[in-house]
Amino acid sequence: MTADSAGRTMPAILEPEFAPLAAELLRDYYTGTKSNGQPLFTGARFESLGGPWNDPANAGRFTAGDLLAVSCLSIDLPGAAAIRILETQTGPMGERLAAMPRLGVPLWEASDSEIGGDSAAAELWWLLRGGRDGIGRVTASKLMARKRADLIPVYDRVIGSALGLTSAEGHWETMRQLMLTSVDGVPLHQRLGTMAVDTGLAPLVTPLRVFDVLVWYAYNPNSTVRAGAQRLADELSESGALSQIWDARA
Repeated sequence: MTADSAGRTMPAILEPEFAPLAAELLRDYYTGTKSNGQPLFTGARFESLGGPWNDPANAGRFTAGDLLAVSCLSIDLPGAAAIRILETQTGPMGERLAAMPRLGVPLWEASDSEIGGDSAAAELWWLLRGGRDGIGRVTASKLMARKRADLIPVYDRVIGSALGLTSAEGHWETMRQLMLTSVDGVPLHQRLGTMAVDTGLAPLVTPLRVFDVLVWYAYNPNSTVRAGAQRLADELSESGALSQIWDARA
């Protein structure tokens, strides 16, 4: 893990020397299948299940399709929370969504007023979390990422640990600055976008999601996920790469 001039941490999997492994992790996550034909990782359908995340007709409201999509990222949404999102608080949540940057505005182009503490995005974050019905920081981030996958990054324990964060506080700003950080002469967001294209992924897959997938796959402590990542490293004759990536976290 390296740090830029402002001290922000760059997970080692995103560094040029590990580019071949990163490409294989990304490809495996999105195109790998089980023997029964099901996706190897349900998260591969996060952007598309229930309709594409960037459907303009639904940009200003949560839909049942959005709740299905976040289930692909290991979210078990309580019924009370679903009712609140789709019925009792659909109006206030829709107002915040409508006040957020339009579809197509990425995080690295967002202003402080659009992602700061007084923004509509921040208001939606706290509205989602304020129901005391099981929506915590991880679920809130995934719900918001489903509505603005180019603007709101996914947060979970793996991502937080890799970035040196102990909570979701400051996550958006950290990610905004990382996306602008130069890696091998180009901004990270451009590098990740190019990787998605080169891997043959659908345009629905944003640089923020590429970041999420790579960090989640490379740093996940789950033994099954780690075994899959190690298998890919072995196939590339880079058996020691994962150990180097994990050691760089210190």
